Amino acid sequence: MRIVLANKTVLVPTPILGMLLSAAAFLLFTCFDTASKFLSRDYSVFQIMSVEFVTATLLLVAFAFLKNGKKPARETLRMHRPGLHLWRGIFQIAGQSLTFLAIPHLSLAEFYVIIFCMPIITVLKVGWFLKERAAAYIWPVLAVNFIGVLIALRPGGGANFWALAALAGTFLLAGGLVILRRMMESETVEMAGITSSTALALGALAVTPFVYRTVELPDLALMILGGALFVPAQIMLTIAFRLAPAALASPPQFLQLVYGATAGYFVFGDVPGRWIYVGGAIVLAANAFLLYAQQNALRR
Repeated sequence: MRIVLANKTVLVPTPILGMLLSAAAFLLFTCFDTASKFLSRDYSVFQIMSVEFVTATLLLVAFAFLKNGKKPARETLRMHRPGLHLWRGIFQIAGQSLTFLAIPHLSLAEFYVIIFCMPIITVLKVGWFLKERAAAYIWPVLAVNFIGVLIALRPGGGANFWALAALAGTFLLAGGLVILRRMMESETVEMAGITSSTALALGALAVTPFVYRTVELPDLALMILGGALFVPAQIMLTIAFRLAPAALASPPQFLQLVYGATAGYFVFGDVPGRWIYVGGAIVLAANAFLLYAQQNALRR
């Protein structure tokens, strides 16, 4: 794929571009999570999600119509395989609900170690269901990434019901990514984003009447900003799974360890311990190696 930078055309292999877009998407998802965490001190996470995902849905619909110009609405919002959209929405609602229900009962270290199983589960599921075989070097990279997370977060304690609930949610969310990979064979980027945010909005709206409280205007603006951040993140992640196989598009999620530690320092004043630096360096090195190995593979 050709990209114009400073009036120069640069040829970027599509799998590598997919990896870079995935890394950028997870950076925006971290900003989205940071805004949600900041607001959750005063509001239910379901109320926050309602505003964020309704905002995201409206912006994605507007983006779809702007991109498609004068095409009729039926063509712009067409789903070629509605069943895939439905199943992905179900997986996302169920997965997000389980993880949000589990987080109050787990330490953040335990929660994030479970969530960071998602890239590994996604690659396994894609290999099983879609028959996408990962290159031999992918598995050591995934293992090193996960070791970096374990070093950084050092979770303690044994498994409990809520840990199992979070793990079940992670399996479901990984299933949603597998479906996204299949959707990209026939669906548009816009519709993949619209149906995803719509499903999450409906799930949150179903709970919001039971936890609603009056929202201050600055907090409402931050919720809307969170929804606006979700839009480019969703679009970039969807494109990433179209350009690159899941074995390459999933590992950049581990970079959220670095993104999250940085956001925690600047927004919440959380000073990272030395193990965060060690684990973060391992994660960065593993992803840099993945880019290097993929570049060499393409050259060969």
